[in-house]
Amino acid sequence: MYCRAPAAPDRPLTREHVIPQARGGRRRDARIIVPACADCNQRRGCQEVVLFLLARPGRILAFLEYLSTLDQPTARQIDIRVFAEVYAAVWLLAESSAGDQPWRTQLDRLCAGRRLHRRRYAARRIVTAAAVRLERTRDRTCPEAPSCLLPATLQGSGGLNGATITRGMAALIGMLALVWEAPAERVLEELERERRRSHRAEDGDHMQSVGEADDDKVVSLDGWKQRRGRRRRLRVDQRGGRSSRRGAA
Repeated sequence: MYCRAPAAPDRPLTREHVIPQARGGRRRDARIIVPACADCNQRRGCQEVVLFLLARPGRILAFLEYLSTLDQPTARQIDIRVFAEVYAAVWLLAESSAGDQPWRTQLDRLCAGRRLHRRRYAARRIVTAAAVRLERTRDRTCPEAPSCLLPATLQGSGGLNGATITRGMAALIGMLALVWEAPAERVLEELERERRRSHRAEDGDHMQSVGEADDDKVVSLDGWKQRRGRRRRLRVDQRGGRSSRRGAA
């Protein structure tokens, strides 16, 4: 799936967990399992799928090409976290390619420390909120037929990854339109609305110094607020690490 290599007797496909068990996924959860060759499965390991996709941006298109081959009942069974991970990858690729510095340098800065995890959870929140909003409006109005969004209608960034970003976003929105049974233009509108709402939360809740502004921009996207101090962690044993008298005797 990641490398577009076809299956062969000497190269069978394996079960790839988009959210591995070490990251909170379940072993037999079919909603997060996709086919992948053994080399890609072993090369990724327990790495975040966002980082694995961004290591070679062509993997994003390969991932979406596989999802586009699924019929609607099967696509609706996919965990929404899978779509959020792909959305986060396209989002990070677009922001890293927009600056004057090399996109790899900006990508390392955006993924440093906890920024990647905050961006991933922000993407989950955006995709989930858009899905809930479309579901509510669909119940109140007549359902509309899903449609595809042409890459030419999106405002893509130029540069080395401009075509990948535009095609990836168009394919992702088309898949979400199929899953949510809504027009692609409406899906794009809801995603952009939720993303702007995250940025507004940044301006209203996080008024920090200039030196911390860059980090707060990523922090606020997930609604994460900085805590004053750290909570004390309680030990499992109540003896505080001291040996028991019974054992010492």
